[in-house]
Amino acid sequence: MSIEEISQLIGVANNQILAKTGKALGDIQACILEQALQGSKLKDIRVIGYADSTIQRVFCPELWELLSNATGQKVRVNTVQLVLQKLLKESNPDSLKKEDSSSAFLAPPLSSPPSIEPSKRVPNNLPAPSCTTFIGRKEEVARLMELLSPNHAAHLISIDGIGGVGKTTLVVEAAYRCLRTSYGDGAFLGVPTFEAIIFTSAKESYLTPFGVLKSLAPRRTLNDIFRQIARTLDDLDITGASFVEQVDLIKDSLSHQRTLLIVDNLETIENQQDVLAFLYELPPTVKTVITTREQIMFVPVRLTSLPQPDALHLIQYEAQEKGVILSPEDSQALYKGTGGVPVAISYAIGQLANGFPMEEVLERMSQTTGDVARFCFESSVKPLRGQTAHKLLMSLALFPVSALREALVQVAVPDAEADVVKNALARLRGLSLVKHEENRYGILPLTKEYALAELAAHPDFESEARDRWIGWYLSFSQKYRGQDAQEWQAQFEGLEEEWLNLQAVIDFCVVEGRYAALLDLWRNTKAYTHIMGSRKSRLGHWDDRLIWTVSLIQTAEQRGDWSILAEIVVDRGETLTAMGKPAQLDEADSLFMKAWDLRQYQDRFFEMNLSKHLAILRIQQRRFDEAQSWLNQTLEFLTNIELPEEQRLRWLTQIRYYQAEICFKQEAYDKAKPLFSEALNYAQTIDWRRAIFSIQNWLADIAIVQGELDDAHKLLTEGLYVAQVNQDKVRIAFCQYSLASLARAHGNLSEARQWAIEAFNNFEVLGMLPEAEEACTLVLTLDTALLGGS
Repeated sequence: MSIEEISQLIGVANNQILAKTGKALGDIQACILEQALQGSKLKDIRVIGYADSTIQRVFCPELWELLSNATGQKVRVNTVQLVLQKLLKESNPDSLKKEDSSSAFLAPPLSSPPSIEPSKRVPNNLPAPSCTTFIGRKEEVARLMELLSPNHAAHLISIDGIGGVGKTTLVVEAAYRCLRTSYGDGAFLGVPTFEAIIFTSAKESYLTPFGVLKSLAPRRTLNDIFRQIARTLDDLDITGASFVEQVDLIKDSLSHQRTLLIVDNLETIENQQDVLAFLYELPPTVKTVITTREQIMFVPVRLTSLPQPDALHLIQYEAQEKGVILSPEDSQALYKGTGGVPVAISYAIGQLANGFPMEEVLERMSQTTGDVARFCFESSVKPLRGQTAHKLLMSLALFPVSALREALVQVAVPDAEADVVKNALARLRGLSLVKHEENRYGILPLTKEYALAELAAHPDFESEARDRWIGWYLSFSQKYRGQDAQEWQAQFEGLEEEWLNLQAVIDFCVVEGRYAALLDLWRNTKAYTHIMGSRKSRLGHWDDRLIWTVSLIQTAEQRGDWSILAEIVVDRGETLTAMGKPAQLDEADSLFMKAWDLRQYQDRFFEMNLSKHLAILRIQQRRFDEAQSWLNQTLEFLTNIELPEEQRLRWLTQIRYYQAEICFKQEAYDKAKPLFSEALNYAQTIDWRRAIFSIQNWLADIAIVQGELDDAHKLLTEGLYVAQVNQDKVRIAFCQYSLASLARAHGNLSEARQWAIEAFNNFEVLGMLPEAEEACTLVLTLDTALLGGS
């Protein structure tokens, strides 16, 4: 297709969009459309200054949607030419002048200067780039290029973030891309062009591997900015002019050329309001980019720490540049220690290159008196000390993940007035020290390290804050105590989102020996950790239970709290029994015997519960006669204890269930089936749904053995569906294992193998290692059978 034809079709597209939206095609859109009409595939479309993924996943879909709405036809990269050619034909091409068809697109905006000739010099005073290779920030660069386009209305743009996060590096990189394109060096639509680029910085210091270096000549006043503009522009002389005359001369000069003005480090500029007023009044030919640690009310590009892949890439690149050899473990340690903040990464690698050991370099990252802390945080945090904002910042460091606003305020400043707290949080957000999302506040990793060091430097406040921290989570978790860990309907709304924070509180109580608080927190969260073992992972949540109960058991023994000791010992034994490895079963045996000796300090209900757990343990150990004796003991206890009917039936359900399991594992299926059926009747009477579907799974297994495959299929299909709805991975895994047996009984070995693999994967993720081994054995058996069949 010729250039003229492409131009005509772009004109048609522009006219359609203009008629529909009142806005013309933008430069980026026209660039994408031109390449599509030239026959480029989606993956080959490029726009200088923008990441390929941004073009393919953001800009192209937006353009196709815009054209589809404007034309009333489905437009994609492979149909756009046909759609536009059809519209061109329908518009009577004989009477459509080629120059008219694209005039709306080709005419420059009224505020845009004439295009820049490649041979024309572009006055600029850009500093040397701080890095030889720009890594990461693809989305931010794309956003900044979009804002710098003459088609975007914004003329005041801010780049904000904490010190060292890469604000200056980003804007200088963008400016150099614009400069190269303005000179015609690979000029392409998508990167804006300028006739002048002016850089002025109020930065007072720089962080280098040799330490913090003071800037020799920071441009901290409005007059400094005036002088930088005048020195950069050849035809502007403001010598001897009054202040008002200087303003007029500068505005007049800038109105005749498209200019990029960069004001770096706004927070250290004197008389900021005067500077902002001057920038606000500049003519529309000027695009101003401000870098600042404080969030201001302009069109923002917000920077946080680099994502892990980009941070690791930068670490490896800096190490290679400076001749430092890093292992993958070293790189991960540096990423964690620097929090992905670019200046900290560069500093750390420089320190390693200067011969400092890794341990010392990482330690320096969090020192409040260290170079990184002073450069990134000191100027922001120092004015806050002694104020509400400082207490909030220090307290936020206690939370491993973002904190609920209510929790943060109660820990930091419980007696502060609402307006004071509101203003303090706004101040922290404005300084980019905290992140705010809905009702939560978070903090970057490197900021957290600094805040923890600040907290340690204020021990009296830390002690009080930690007491309030524990107290808040004790109150928060109280409402979850007493939930039924054996039912799907347990209510834990809000707890999962707070779990990592609550876990940190419990771990602190373990380390610090806060016995009373630990005991209450353990009781409050017992049901939750048990259920999460079924929904997510036994290893993840039950390991915590084991760690906490070790501490509780030791302290309870030392204090002679025999009743509490018996309670904790049984819970630990129950957890170990469910985990099922031989060593765990041995420890559970010892614990239950210890609890039996302590039963005199508890009630009859405790004895009944303990005898049930001893029966379950004996089943796991395949000591079936002893298991049956303990179940008979449990039934005797039940006969002698008065309970509400629903609780009585619940206990009868469990007793019959485990009696049936014993028979099943002894291959006495004719005895197991009526026992399971009796247990099912009890469970259905009280609508104990998790027990109902667990029992039906066993009945399905019996049906498979007895050749009643249709009945088994019905039970397992329903059971799998209900388990998936309730997100019960344990029940899902057992259903999948049984479905593997069913498919095998049908002679469908490939399907059986697939079900067995899915069961194995779920058992392994859940940490159900004995069950995972059994499923793995089944997979291997089926593999052998399939190979034999082939």
